[in-house]
This record gives sequence, C-alpha cells and structure tokens, in this order.
Amino acid sequence: MPRHTDTRSRARDEFARLLAERGYLGVSLDEIAQTVDVRKASLYHHFPGGKPALLTAVAHHYIEQTSAVLAGALEAGTTLRERLLALAGTYASGTYDPALGDQIYTATRHLDEAARSEVSHAYVDGLIAPVTALMDRAVRTGELRAADPGFLATAFMELAAMLQPMPEEVAMPPGERPAQDPAARLAENVVDLFLRGAAPERCGRRG
Repeated sequence: MPRHTDTRSRARDEFARLLAERGYLGVSLDEIAQTVDVRKASLYHHFPGGKPALLTAVAHHYIEQTSAVLAGALEAGTTLRERLLALAGTYASGTYDPALGDQIYTATRHLDEAARSEVSHAYVDGLIAPVTALMDRAVRTGELRAADPGFLATAFMELAAMLQPMPEEVAMPPGERPAQDPAARLAENVVDLFLRGAAPERCGRRG
C-alpha cells in the first residue's frame, strides 16, 4: 500500500509541476512514467482514465490544499476585517500557485462533462462557498451593505489575487522592479479598499 500510494502521489505531483509549466497539451504520459520511473501501464493501473484522470487528481489535490489554507484564514480573528486581512495575507505571502490554478481551469475543457462538473463543484464548494458565507454573514449583520454575497466574495478574491508575488522569470527582472510594501501592508491596503467601497452607506450621504 505505501508503494502504491507513493507512485500515485509522485505521478500526480509530477503531472502538476509540468502542467503549470507547459499546459495540458504539453505533458505526456510517457514523460510522466519516465520521470516517476514506472511503466506507462503502471500509470493506467493507478489512473485508469489516463491523462484526464491524472488531471482530475491534480485538480482535487490543489483544491484540497488551497481550501485548507483558506479555512485557516477564515478562522483567524473574530471580526470581518481580521478575517479578510488573514485571507488577503495568504495571497500576499505567495501561498497559492496561480500558474497551476490557471492551467487546471484551462485544462478542464479536456475533461468529459461529468468530470468537469465534479471538479467545478469541488472548486466552488471548497474555495468560493466559504468566502461567500463570510460575506453573507457580514451583509446580514450590517457590516457590509446589502449586496449579493457571491459578488462580494468574487470581488474581494479578485482584489486579493492582485497581491500574489510576480514570478522571477516573467516581466521585469527582479532587480528592475519597483520596491513593494511588506506583505502585511499590501493586505491592509486591499482590505481597506474593499471595506470602504462595500461598507454600509451613511445616512445623508450624497451622490
């Protein structure tokens, strides 16, 4: 059993690494088998559905890992601002792997409808629903103005995603980039921007 689990997890992780670098069409099962040092037939033993099954395994593993980080952030502190700061901080500190996340999203077009639906529901349940629930509570308690919680969740996560560190191998070389504030300060900037724009309207406020 340990050997079975090790082979499966190594194949999954190697597929994830190459997927993030090259995209779905740039990865072959032959290469995965060679890197993991198993026969290609062994990959089909662990992943009977072949390459789409490997992608599904990678997607679920990514969702599980990311949702665990997100859950920890949403349990930090007791106020809405404290939890949003913790959530934004996970982006600013480079906790997530945006390249892999983007490639998984793009690659779902290569899955059949049932698998695509399964991955999509897992993503929504693990990564979107918890933030939506936080926004829903904030709307009901008056901490945020009356608005669709799903929209508020998406808006905040899009803002927070801007804090993800830029990879060293793209755009300007690291030594030529403008200096950035510390991660904690960047998180504060995003949370303050979001809360000012989503706070309840003041009585007598014009325009």
